[in-house]
Amino acid sequence: MSIFKRLILGNLIVLLLVAFWGGAVTYKLGNIQKITQDIVKVNGASLIIGDRLLDSFTLLVKSIKKYYIFGDMDYYHRIHDLNVLMGKDFMQLKLLIESEEQLNLFSNIKVTYMDLMRRFEENVSLVESDGSIISPKDYNFELEQIIANLKKIINQNRQQISGNTDLTNQLIRQIFTMTLIITFLTVLLGGLIAFSNTRAITNSISSFKGKIEEISKGHFKELQTIDGPREIRDLSIHFNDMSQKLGELDNLKGDFISHVSHELKTPVTVIKEASIMLSNDLYSDHPEKLYELYDLIQEECDRLLNSVLRLLDYSKMEVKAMDYQFTDLDLTLIIRNSILKLAPLAQKKNIDLEFSPPPKLPNFSADGDRIREILDNLIGNALKFTPINGKILVKCLLEKKVKRVVVSITDNGCGIKPEYLNAIFEKFKKIDNGIGTRMGTGLGLSISKHIIKAHGGDIWAESDYPNGTQLFFTLPLV
Repeated sequence: MSIFKRLILGNLIVLLLVAFWGGAVTYKLGNIQKITQDIVKVNGASLIIGDRLLDSFTLLVKSIKKYYIFGDMDYYHRIHDLNVLMGKDFMQLKLLIESEEQLNLFSNIKVTYMDLMRRFEENVSLVESDGSIISPKDYNFELEQIIANLKKIINQNRQQISGNTDLTNQLIRQIFTMTLIITFLTVLLGGLIAFSNTRAITNSISSFKGKIEEISKGHFKELQTIDGPREIRDLSIHFNDMSQKLGELDNLKGDFISHVSHELKTPVTVIKEASIMLSNDLYSDHPEKLYELYDLIQEECDRLLNSVLRLLDYSKMEVKAMDYQFTDLDLTLIIRNSILKLAPLAQKKNIDLEFSPPPKLPNFSADGDRIREILDNLIGNALKFTPINGKILVKCLLEKKVKRVVVSITDNGCGIKPEYLNAIFEKFKKIDNGIGTRMGTGLGLSISKHIIKAHGGDIWAESDYPNGTQLFFTLPLV
């Protein structure tokens, strides 16, 4: 056989090997892409919904017990709202379930939950029909059964994520091995172009292998988009999406725990200490001290309840399930009342709190309670970060051309660095103000943004760092 024919045969063999290798790699990359999508869209979403249902079940049972004890209709409405949200989560979780075992666990959870709610409605009927006082029942067995089944579903999804990650590693190792073999054969037969392409794919697969190992260790870093075939580029995009979502979920979990610990630790500690004093009869001879302890416990309970309600409101706002009661309002009067309520705090720090109203402002439709919540939060933040003997100016401007009202709150506090002006509206966000302290750990500004968006307005911040901050929000007149 001539050298020419051998070259042709060699090139033909190389082409066949490359074609076979390309098909095998494409098939395996497609499998990896599908597995990655399943991790993000199915298993990851199931984990989020499952964790949310765990919290909702616990809060539901506590609310039911409180309703039996106090008979307060607020608890009944809260139970109804929780039931609606949990119903939506049930529907989403059912759509994500793929295995027969998880479907059976889900059915057991749903049956137990429906039985719990049926018994609750029967007891509510007794209370409404003849005014009977129902003793709190122990729902711990049902709660433990539901939580146990939910945790099984969550653990199975985690195992599926771990298994899919291991499978992806296995596929990548197989691809890596195949690539090395084909590269060796290509180099041996002199296919320079094939070798170059194979090397590029080998490097990309090595990057994916390292990325998956990092993810398995909990390091959610962004992988740079790889130049290569469309499947590899798409796979890198899916990897980044998965890494970003898992990282956000991990950060959100940590921020949520930090926020709840911060908000609940102080009132719980105060209630505990006051309860110990009462149980030890320390002030049995001083009735006025006892009443002070009772008032203190009630105040801290209200504080705890408000924290929980804010979390519930935010969860509703995120899924766009918040109900707003729109009525005709006088914005000037609402601003004056908010300033009047916060005036004692301003006087305590000797802060000049002023309001500059427009000459005439027409009434507009909005949820008055939510607008008051925004004003209390924005003015309260300004008071918090304004120094003693400082100044806060609240303005209200009517823009007739665009048919909207602009409200601004200006302070001469420490200000906010320009790069953080948008971040202050993110949930659980902590901002370094450059003076040795950190600003913000709660939901106030994030809730305010949700409310303003629901009213069709906008909210933003401007700052003359470090000389003060201006917060603006708009409300449409139509």
